[in-house]
Amino acid sequence: MSVIRLLDRVVTTLITWLLVLFFVLMLGIAAVQVLLRILFHTGILWGDIAARHMVLWVGFFGAYMATREDKHFHIDVLTRFLSPRLKGWFAAFSDLFAVVICYFMLQASLTFIEVGMDADSMLFLQVSQRAAAFIVPLGFGLIMVQFIFRMIESVAAAIRGETPGGGQTPSLPSDTTPMAGSVPPAAGQAPPVAGQAGGAS
Repeated sequence: MSVIRLLDRVVTTLITWLLVLFFVLMLGIAAVQVLLRILFHTGILWGDIAARHMVLWVGFFGAYMATREDKHFHIDVLTRFLSPRLKGWFAAFSDLFAVVICYFMLQASLTFIEVGMDADSMLFLQVSQRAAAFIVPLGFGLIMVQFIFRMIESVAAAIRGETPGGGQTPSLPSDTTPMAGSVPPAAGQAPPVAGQAGGAS
């Protein structure tokens, strides 16, 4: 598990820096384009194309980070009624299902790039169309790897009888929680009994 966590930290650090780099470049190119069009009525010829493709790169890098932080879209209605051990096995099965889906998406995107795109077609600055679109299979591959990491941790948690990720089910607020707008009792004064608030009429 220590090797998996070390590899996860290394990959996540690299993706974080790439995410910041592409995000800054995307915003910079868009800002320069706007300024050039307003002030000089011109613009960078390849600026719009580059910005559009950088949106894809930023989106897939962000999807990887969301998957790692467990912020991706998922439905956890059923898991609320399961024991910690069953939650681990359920999470492992869900992660395995996600791995399979990402694998097929990766294969489909690779086929589309190979068959549907011209290898000699250039977009901007000698960047080929295939190179710019390679983020699609790369992104699905990264997300698949993250789900594999999560699946291994979920299986380990299920074997130990723990909740995946060490998370705890949030407890409901107690009845003694003060309502919005209520005034706390003064020091040495007993709190008002329910049904007596508002004083005698």
